[in-house]
Order: sequence, then structure tokens, then C-alpha cells
Amino acid sequence: MKRFRSLVAASMATVLLVASLALTGCLGSTGSKEITLKPTIDTPTIIESGVLKVGVDTTRAPFAGQSKGKIIGIDVDLAAAVAEQLGLKLELVDIAGESADDMLAAGTVDVVMDIEKGGVQSTQAVQVGPYLIDGPALFMVQLSDSIPDIDLTALASATVAAQENSLSAWQVAQVAPDSTIISVPALEEAFNQLSDGKVTYVAADAVVGAFLATKEVDYENISCVKMLGDPLGVYMGVAQGNTALANALTEALRAVRDGGVLNVVITKWLGPVSAQVVSSEQAIVTIGANGAAGSGSANGSNSTGSSANSGQVSGTTEATSGEVDTGDDLPDPSLAGGS
Repeated sequence: MKRFRSLVAASMATVLLVASLALTGCLGSTGSKEITLKPTIDTPTIIESGVLKVGVDTTRAPFAGQSKGKIIGIDVDLAAAVAEQLGLKLELVDIAGESADDMLAAGTVDVVMDIEKGGVQSTQAVQVGPYLIDGPALFMVQLSDSIPDIDLTALASATVAAQENSLSAWQVAQVAPDSTIISVPALEEAFNQLSDGKVTYVAADAVVGAFLATKEVDYENISCVKMLGDPLGVYMGVAQGNTALANALTEALRAVRDGGVLNVVITKWLGPVSAQVVSSEQAIVTIGANGAAGSGSANGSNSTGSSANSGQVSGTTEATSGEVDTGDDLPDPSLAGGS
């Protein structure tokens, strides 16, 4: 069940729209900057000559969302960079509520973004990536741009706030059964307690928490500092059998990473410290094309994922409080908190 935010949705949509302009200079495909494109692939590898059709789910902020009638987000910026690397124009397709496998099989899109355990679901797509990692993570007040060295055994004497019945709360109980877990109804309340010094840490989905912390002034010193358990990779997905496109995307994604653009994109949306955590070299260095999707792990294999996804939680997603109407307001970034 998707939940939507009321208290911050309007202001966050404005912030996101302004932020989306920050990469216009380096991502020519999304801005008005005139560039000369020299396509490196053509039909039948892609559906239409000169165009890369990319499916994004606009209910999955900050991967993709609607703001002022435009689709923006991590996946949009990254897709623009990859398309430009391939010498192609970018065409975005909102696949919210649609089957990624059906969209790929029908030739509606060339690529689907955000293929992961808790994100866009696919059992048929070939995974390309990962381009970042996600999953339950630890947040703390961090005043520098460096990642602190945290030993998870220290959680035994710590107080950790987490959304009630979430995957992150469950994961804390697994790695630190002696810790004190404070259950709260919404992620904002957990971050409020962290900001007020009432708890030492917050456990939350890495991407959701980092995005909220980065965009809200009250949480500007809160960062994702460590993954809890095995992280999950977030992938691009292409249709089975389209080896040429999978290989081309793999090389393009590696070039975007090696050129520093991937880091710029992730830092823009999640902040400098959190970006270091979710773009861990242990995962991102293994960019490649890996068989059928499903619950692949961050190392690029098609394993069943970490024990945190074994279904031993009640299924509540980590969400922010309240509801908003549909339209141009940005949806609540509720990812795989407990689903």
C-alpha cells in the first residue's frame, strides 16, 4: 500500500525541480544545451533510431517522481547521461502501475530503471549494473563529509529509532539484538528524535532516508553512514535476448561512472556522505549484464538476496506521514522498507 506525504510534498517538489537544473550543463540530453549526438547503436538493438526509450516509475521518488509536470529523479539524470554516452536522445516513459516485463516484451521501452528487490519488479529482464545499492541502513548526525568507522557490535549499547514493523527495524534486531529499538509511526519522527539527541541512530532504507535527510533543512546533518546486512543492487533492465543493448548499456554505465557523472547524480539527490555509502566500490565496480532479474544481490549475482528479505517482517514500508492528492506533487519516497 503506497502512502503519500502532505507536510512537505509541495516544498519538496519545488526543491527537486530546482535541483534537477543543476546537472543541465553536464547532462546535455536533459537540458537546452545544444550537443551533437553520434549514435553508437541503432535498430533493431533499440526500438527507434536515435532514441533511447527508458521506463521509469514515477511513484518511486527519489528514483523518479513528478514535479511541475516534469519527470525528475536519480533515474532520469542517470538515464540522460547514459543516453548521451550512447549518442541517443532520451525519451522517458512513465511505467507506474505497468509490468516492466510486459513493457520490455512489447517493445514499448528499451530499458527499465530501478530493477531491484523492493523496486520495479521483473522476472525476465537482463540486469545491467548495479548503479547504486540500497537496503536497510544506519543514519546518524554527521558533521563532516567522511564516513565514520562504525562497528555494528556497538549497537548493543545504542538507542535506535526505526519505523514500526519496517524491514530496517527487523534488520537492527538481527544484527544487534541487545540494542534498544524505539518504534515510531513515520520516518520523519525517527529523524526528529535523532536531531533532538533522543536517539543515537536511525535505521531506515538507505535511499529513502538519505533523500529525505538531504532535502529537509531540519535534517541537513543527518547522513546514511553504514548498510545493515547485505545491500541490494539497483539495476537497469533490458529484454531477454537483447545482448547487444545489454553490452552497450554496460559500457555506457561504466563510462558514466568512471567519468564521475554517476557520483554527481547520486550526490545531488542523496548528499555527499550518503552517496559514498550507496555507491560503494564493492558493488558499483562490478557493473555488468547478469541474466534474468529478480532478487539479485549487490555483487551482480542472481542470488536470493540477504536474510533481511526472508519475509519475517509484517510488510510496512518506511514512509512519511500523511497523504496528498495525485497530480504534480512528488510522491512519498516509500521504497522497500518492509515489503
